[in-house]
Amino acid sequence: MIDRVLLGKYRIVRRLDRGGLCDIWLARQLDGSREVAVKVLQEAFSEQAKPREFLRREIHILSRFRNPNVVGYCDAAPHDPNGPILVMEYLRGLDLGMLLHREGRLLPERAGRLLAQLCAALEAAHRADIVHCDIKPGNLMIVHPATPQETLKLMDFGLARMRSLLYIGVDEVNDSSRSVASGTPEYLAPEQALGRELDARGDLYSVGVVLYEMLSGRRPFEQGNADELLRAHLRQEPPTFAERGVGNIPPEVESVVRACLAKHPDDRPRDAAELLGRYEKAVGKRLSGPRGSGSRLFNLRPNIPAPPPSDVPPSKPNTPVPASDRHALRQDFEADMPEAMAMLKIKGFLHDLGSCDIQSEPGLIRVRLSDPEPVKKKSGLFALLNRGGRNSGTMRLAVVTEMTLQMERLDPRQPNRLRITLIVRTSNGLVTPEWRARCQKIGMDLKAYLMGR
Repeated sequence: MIDRVLLGKYRIVRRLDRGGLCDIWLARQLDGSREVAVKVLQEAFSEQAKPREFLRREIHILSRFRNPNVVGYCDAAPHDPNGPILVMEYLRGLDLGMLLHREGRLLPERAGRLLAQLCAALEAAHRADIVHCDIKPGNLMIVHPATPQETLKLMDFGLARMRSLLYIGVDEVNDSSRSVASGTPEYLAPEQALGRELDARGDLYSVGVVLYEMLSGRRPFEQGNADELLRAHLRQEPPTFAERGVGNIPPEVESVVRACLAKHPDDRPRDAAELLGRYEKAVGKRLSGPRGSGSRLFNLRPNIPAPPPSDVPPSKPNTPVPASDRHALRQDFEADMPEAMAMLKIKGFLHDLGSCDIQSEPGLIRVRLSDPEPVKKKSGLFALLNRGGRNSGTMRLAVVTEMTLQMERLDPRQPNRLRITLIVRTSNGLVTPEWRARCQKIGMDLKAYLMGR
């Protein structure tokens, strides 16, 4: 990779880090204006769908979300033939894990200043319906460490979940029935260890593990393998700081840490702002700047043409599509439900379609379904298509059904009013009565999922 030029303008200088799936490289812009960090998939994963999805998800989030305590987005090529490429600001410093290895543990006030910056990043992310899902010291870069300018930057949104319908990851569709934990076992929330859907309080549990480690120099659970760690998160209470031989932590501070580490999400702070407020009260000092300052949230809506503002019936089968797309059938559905519930229903619908090829990007999902039924041979075009076939009585027609699902809010003032558009077309332009009946059944099945039948 060294000396290779990416995106026509970034020359690779040296490798900065290697993670589980990706490598981070230092690169210099060809015009000499800046140094950047370039994130690419390792060669072993560059052709695999799920690693590509993780990196595309991170590109999608970082390109639309800005916060002083989140690593900055510079450039990207999400669909590069060799794998997605993410270009970020180059952060000079060391991650929190390296800092703790060097210094052992941090005093409550210094840990609180870093906590305040992490809470600022998470508060902004959670307001945007982004759950990070992988809070750990290795994903927290400390710039200007051990100086008055010490700054925390949250990194690596590859496992992040967007609870909005504006994005559904491929792995969420393909694995909608899974009960497998994803993330780093030492920092997983109990519900994450069970493979359940996370909300902001799952991130706060991981923050609690990080905070415990900053204050004591050790993680609350240190079992030897992943299974034992997951069981500890589910069932064990963490040792007290006194049991760990740490005697200078005020009881009020320890109480905040243990609240974050509560097994049930309802027993944790409601959000990052409440967590920080409790910690500041515990140390008796304001540790943060003005609440909510410095965040910028860009449009998380995909680049899909907006529908006309006219009202659409709750279910309108076979809505005409543009004349240029005369081989497609369109159905529009309205749903009045929270986005998280609609997402769950759509994931179940796609999962039950069975074997299919799924591609996802912000705001839409594309599915390719092969027609499983043989079609009786007929004269004319059918006979021509089957020319040279072995079976003169029947043929397996090479019909591939291409399905597109688009999701959007109809009115920002009514967040639960959603429109789901299903467009089904054939890859070869051949519309048969059998194919039309199949498409109508797909539409009826989707409606049944949305209506809860």
